[in-house]
Amino acid sequence: MRFVYHPQAGAPILSLEDKTYTHVYLSRRTKATEQLALRNLKDSNLYFYKPLSVQKHSAKLELVRVQAKPVSPTQTTHLIWAVINTKNIEKVLPYLNQMGVAKISFFMAQFSQRNEQLDTSKLERLERIIIASCEQSGRSNLMHLEVLKDLTSALELYPQAGVLDLGGHAQGLEPQKGVIIGPEGGFSQSERKLFKDREVFSPSNLVLTSEGAALFAAALNFKA
Repeated sequence: MRFVYHPQAGAPILSLEDKTYTHVYLSRRTKATEQLALRNLKDSNLYFYKPLSVQKHSAKLELVRVQAKPVSPTQTTHLIWAVINTKNIEKVLPYLNQMGVAKISFFMAQFSQRNEQLDTSKLERLERIIIASCEQSGRSNLMHLEVLKDLTSALELYPQAGVLDLGGHAQGLEPQKGVIIGPEGGFSQSERKLFKDREVFSPSNLVLTSEGAALFAAALNFKA
């Protein structure tokens, strides 16, 4: 079911302002008398609100009922993804969210572009993209994002994660334990030496882009 995200969904009285107001009443052309379904993406509830007043730039809503309705994927894929061009991450992120990826851990690989550091403002933009994808798809839980220092940190934190790289074998990858994916230029030779005690997997003899590898890993046990 389509809903509107609001961080305070569940409060007795809410105000819709700014971009949320524009989205609801201008973009979606919601009637001023129509009830709205809201989620906070922290619990599994749908919160239904009736409008008390709809002004030119804001609306005041009152909670009328609550419905427990989780709409979450059953898989728990965890991508451990080397930082690539942020625009490329943004393009594929909604699809990863729709496919039920539970978590993405970004790390700086040796071939990652150093000017693509994921600072607070970029992470906030990625979260907004995920929220918009949840509103579109109906997903009720928010994908978790984290930023790690480097590959060594990722390997230490996730000791059971497998590696997606050319030259590995084709079967047995367990996305719920973590899938380590390199940047556009792949892994360096020194990074590959760190994988000597890891399971290394290859989808085929084709060379995938970094975002293509992320989609491949997400699709392995995709269940809506």
